[in-house]
Amino acid sequence: MIPALALYGVEKRFGSTRILRGVNLAIEPGERHALIGPNGAGKSTLFNLIAGATRPDAGRIDLFGAQITRLAPAAIARRGLARSFQNTSVFARLSVYDNLRCAATLAERDRLRWWQRFSGAPEVDARAAQVLEAVGLDARAHILAGALSYAEQRALDLGIALAGGAHTLLLDEPTAGMNRAEAARAIELIRETTAGRTLLMVEHDMDAVFAIADRISVLVQGRIIATGTPAAIRADAAVRAAYLGEGFDA
Repeated sequence: MIPALALYGVEKRFGSTRILRGVNLAIEPGERHALIGPNGAGKSTLFNLIAGATRPDAGRIDLFGAQITRLAPAAIARRGLARSFQNTSVFARLSVYDNLRCAATLAERDRLRWWQRFSGAPEVDARAAQVLEAVGLDARAHILAGALSYAEQRALDLGIALAGGAHTLLLDEPTAGMNRAEAARAIELIRETTAGRTLLMVEHDMDAVFAIADRISVLVQGRIIATGTPAAIRADAAVRAAYLGEGFDA
């Protein structure tokens, strides 16, 4: 089976500092994969490379077997990969519904005539409404996105990726800044809405990681030191010493 997302020998340096040191990673279609590691391990740099924000110094990145190593972010997004950031990236002055319509218009662009992109189309409205309900924001449809709570904006961020038709999602710390109740709702939302899609998630909240991920990779000093199921990662002595800590409760 061709991996949904694959990295082969990916390296990145800034000046004389090596950030990523030959990263190899393969994520299967429909898999929910978590990338964990201490601060400074290179997780954000890896996300930037996958999404096209920066380019690797060596190595190759494939999306469903097609190389995307040197494509621009917009070109990668058109191939079905969407990224969320640690800070929300919604259109604050548009309504929640219109945020989703913008994304849905992108997903339907090849089937729409040019005037429908501005005047509306049933396919766009239906997709936006479906995602609106899926992310639990149907009661907030017509308020400005900037008026949402932080947790609601993160849900809208996820909805924008879904409405845009992404089959592969990069989620950067999706529960950061949330209280325990908000984080629990976010975890359940991610589990429900990403079913059947490929997910790569960076997250420091280990409860979220173990609740969502099918497999986990551990990045330390620019190298992946372990990849496995949550149970295997919990039991890995090298992981416990390098990241989870010897006192981690398995």
